[in-house]
Amino acid sequence: MKSSESKNNFLYKIMYEMTTVFESSKDPNELILGLKQVFKTLGEIKDLSIFIYDKHSKTLKNFAKMWENLPENDETKELLAQYKIFEENDKKEHIIKNGAFYFPLFKQKKINGIVKIEGIPDKTVTENFMPLLTRQVSLAVVHLKYFENVKNNARFYETVRNIAKITETQYDLSYILPIMGEMIDSFIREHLIYIFLKNKNKKEYKLIWPNKCLINNINDYLNEIKENSYLIKDDGKTCIFPLTDGAKITGAIVAYNPLDVLNKNEIEYLEQLTSQASITVNKAKEYMKILQNATLDALTGLYNRHQFHERLNQEISNAKRQKTDLCCIMTDIDFFKSVNDNYGHAIGDLVLKTTAKTIKKELREYDIASRYGGEEFAILLPNTPLDEAKKVAMRLREKIEKKKINISEFKIKDKKEINVTISIGVAHYDQKTMKDPEELYQKADKGLYIAKESGRNKVIVSE
Repeated sequence: MKSSESKNNFLYKIMYEMTTVFESSKDPNELILGLKQVFKTLGEIKDLSIFIYDKHSKTLKNFAKMWENLPENDETKELLAQYKIFEENDKKEHIIKNGAFYFPLFKQKKINGIVKIEGIPDKTVTENFMPLLTRQVSLAVVHLKYFENVKNNARFYETVRNIAKITETQYDLSYILPIMGEMIDSFIREHLIYIFLKNKNKKEYKLIWPNKCLINNINDYLNEIKENSYLIKDDGKTCIFPLTDGAKITGAIVAYNPLDVLNKNEIEYLEQLTSQASITVNKAKEYMKILQNATLDALTGLYNRHQFHERLNQEISNAKRQKTDLCCIMTDIDFFKSVNDNYGHAIGDLVLKTTAKTIKKELREYDIASRYGGEEFAILLPNTPLDEAKKVAMRLREKIEKKKINISEFKIKDKKEINVTISIGVAHYDQKTMKDPEELYQKADKGLYIAKESGRNKVIVSE
């Protein structure tokens, strides 16, 4: 009787500890760590690992690192051999071999994985409780995978929504496409993401994001894509999804993993993300056509890039005719990408609007402030000598640095406000040496580059 009671108490204790682990585990690593601690109370246990059979690659994968392939070594071969034994005999409860203890995992009564324990659990466990422990661990793994899928779906729909919302405040493709690339890349984390646009005249593809592509034959692959279907190359490691305008291919989103293939779910996600990306790109292009005749940037209310160049030509003509000074300031927000990454693009937009408002407030009525693109601003200062332009630039830098941007409405945990800094390049129009109007802002842009390279949050006068 005592022996029976002792076993029941032991079982109750183990089940209670297991249940606590299952309820508290939010991801595979937490589950494995918790199980490891429980099993260490059951014998001389050194480690515990969970492996799931992946139907797409037809091999086992570490539950904690499903995006990685197991190394091709004797340990992996041994693991696969034990899995095959369980697969062929689903009544087998456990295997002990070479100081390791293996037991199967089930999903809908079919073997779908294996647990490897380095060390041998207590005999009482293996003889009396193993079937129950096997079922409990299997159930925990299945539930965790289910909740991961639920979270993944939620993240997917959020990504689709964010891609759709980009054109609410942005229309410049040079700004939109990198944001889109970052959104898709953060969702499909195990693969490298590339965005290409098709050159209408040359009928070739140009890499837009990121700066470099690691796929050797990508140009040949891109020329193979068709409008209504994705293309799989390199035995599934490269997948190409066409961007279209409804009538023809305008670009492509490419997913690449040198070690693994895209699974069915990832392909479905990318098909839908690419479809939404196509809609967003087409909207941006339509907005660009409409705004070609506009003068103001939709987000900040400053002049847009097109209008900046119009005013640049006008002000240089005035400076030549009246023999007056003209200066240009080029500035952009330091580490702006980190703002978007850490807080989201809605707060990024707020930072842009706040910076633009501060710039406008510090300038004279006849100064010309423009949003040049992304987080970059261009300012023309008519009738302003270089030393005065430098003072304006210093004042702008100080005002932006001290400005507290209230983000409380976004409900970011432990964060009510943020502040940013700007780097600035300043240049003076030289009537004797500058033949092309663009040389003025290019010279200021060179100063901006030096300011950023030498530490940021500073003003550099380009001599």
